[in-house]
Amino acid sequence: MFKFLIACLLVGVVGVGAFGQAVSVSEPRQAELVEGKTYSIEWLAGGGETVKIKINGTRTPLGKASRGDFSIVVAENVSAAQGTYSFVLPWIDANEFKIRVEEYDGSGHLIASGDHGYSFRPEILADRLLDGIYLDLHLHVNQRLYVQKDGKITKIYISSSSKKYHWLPPNRHIPEPHDHAGVFKVLSKETDHWSDEYEVDMYWAMRYLSGHYIHATSANLYRYLGRPSSHGCNRLTRYDAQEIYKATPVGTRVEIIGPPSAYKTVAPRAKPKQAQDMHPKV
Repeated sequence: MFKFLIACLLVGVVGVGAFGQAVSVSEPRQAELVEGKTYSIEWLAGGGETVKIKINGTRTPLGKASRGDFSIVVAENVSAAQGTYSFVLPWIDANEFKIRVEEYDGSGHLIASGDHGYSFRPEILADRLLDGIYLDLHLHVNQRLYVQKDGKITKIYISSSSKKYHWLPPNRHIPEPHDHAGVFKVLSKETDHWSDEYEVDMYWAMRYLSGHYIHATSANLYRYLGRPSSHGCNRLTRYDAQEIYKATPVGTRVEIIGPPSAYKTVAPRAKPKQAQDMHPKV
């Protein structure tokens, strides 16, 4: 468990909602917190009766468009005298976030608060620490592209898998929307790739396998990003695709993370038994 101390100093309260901000926050042993792991928060009560613990942040933007802020209530009405609370970190739609502790008096007035910032690592990347691009497509929802450098997640983009969510081995392709899980690399780049099959422009396209690219989609299709919606490529907004294109050299490692079923191998067909085995003598 990782801990941080919140030293809440009781200050005078004047009217409803008036509070002091004399709160000291110390850092945990690491600044990056991982989804699904248990963390322990500790605080020093400053005279209040209860505390509320929240996770606050700004959602991953859709290109240049903000998707607003979020606030996740981890716990509330916890006895201030308790001094500690453990919780499992949920999935967070942000690269950075803050954990905030608020202390309330017996009348429900906020008297002190403090927060501290952290970076987020999804559970699916807990043991994936090599640098490169990771497309987290293991669920139908919350599909994201993560960029990792020097072992740290530096960027998050909203992306999409194929609309049929049909996973095939890397060496098998069909003329229908499908995906491939595995480790690849950026093979080539084109600022404007023309798709003969679908007769569309694929701007800021980076090819990593056969006809599969990371590229920009049309603005009218942005609302479908974050879930299965493509013909087999991995789509981004025009702004995001251009940004990652300019920052990614050919040869960059690309890992497509699919559902467990995407990694199942087909068992080889059993050899037919010999005639004497099929028709034993009796």
